[in-house]
Parts: sequence; C-alpha cells; structure tokens
Amino acid sequence: MEIKNYSVTFGNRQLSTNLNVSFSKSKMNIVMGANGAGKSTLLDFVAGVGPKGAVGEKVEIPSYKKIAYQLQQVHFFPTLTVAQTIEFYTTLTDKAKIKMYENAQTVRKNILDPIWDTKMGQLSGGERQIVLTYGQCLLDKEVYIFDEPTSGVDETNAPVILSMINDLVINEHKIVIMTSHHSDQLKQFDLNLITL
Repeated sequence: MEIKNYSVTFGNRQLSTNLNVSFSKSKMNIVMGANGAGKSTLLDFVAGVGPKGAVGEKVEIPSYKKIAYQLQQVHFFPTLTVAQTIEFYTTLTDKAKIKMYENAQTVRKNILDPIWDTKMGQLSGGERQIVLTYGQCLLDKEVYIFDEPTSGVDETNAPVILSMINDLVINEHKIVIMTSHHSDQLKQFDLNLITL
C-alpha cells in the first residue's frame, strides 16, 4: 500500500511536496512530525475524506468503507454506558468476524468489566479513549487509522491502547497507520516510521 507524489497546499502554504510513502503490513506505521506538518492531513487523504488541495496517487489503498478511522477528538454519547457503546460498535460489523486476542481480552476483564455499566460521560479521558479504541479494534476493516490515540492519556493507560492497536498488526495482519508525538511510548514495538 503506497502513496506516490503526494502534495498538499493550503492557500499559499505548501505542507508536503512530491512525498512518497509505503505502508507496512507487518509493522505499525507511525507518522511523526512537528505540529502543523500535515500529519492529520495525510491521514485524511489515505482515508478518502479530503482534504482539498491534496493530490497524489493511491496504490492498493482500499475504499473508505474498508477503512476504520479514529479521529483525535472522538465524539461519544455521554449518556450511553460502556456496554451500550461497545454494543454500538458491534452493530457496525459482522459479529462472526469479531475476534478477541489476548490484549483485548485482558482489557475487557481488567479495565472494561469494572466500568461496564458506567456512563461514558462519567469516565476519565483515558478510560474513554480505551473504550473507544477497544470498540474500533472490534471492527472488521482492512486498514485502521488512529490520529494521536494516546493524546491526553496517562502513562498507565497509554500502553494499554498501544497494545490493542499492535494486536491488529501482529494477530490480524492488518495495516495500521497512526500519528504520535510520543516516540518513547513506542520503543517496544516494531515500527515503520514516516517523518513529515
């Protein structure tokens, strides 16, 4: 899966010029760069949701229907419980294709079960991010994109989120693309680094 000759312009500002990117299926693909470098813009282009001013050739990138895209600011229904939120995610995919790997099972047992009947609006930011990432990982897609999934998450919960995401690569052999400012959190994983 590749992007060739990718360029993006906002008004008079050129973010990227003739960028070529290859995405690995055997490693987490981590897009890194300074604020304003165009990390989220690149994710939007891969996902097929914009942006205007972006051009490039997509090679073997599936349609947006086969891509799960978790934005940095995820909207959620604060009055739904954790159980109801996870049930919502399961309605978005074929339940027969939902697989629970070791890390996800551990998350369900140790983190989600104790808060299962708690409303999303009553959770901490880190707990909400775990619930939403867990739900995203249940979806049956070809490509999974996460924009800063550990932003605002403490050092206890960040590894939980990253382990669930890495399971998609190791156990399901999916393509995972993620932006991150925290290279120290990723040292234990096999990475394909993309720097903007």
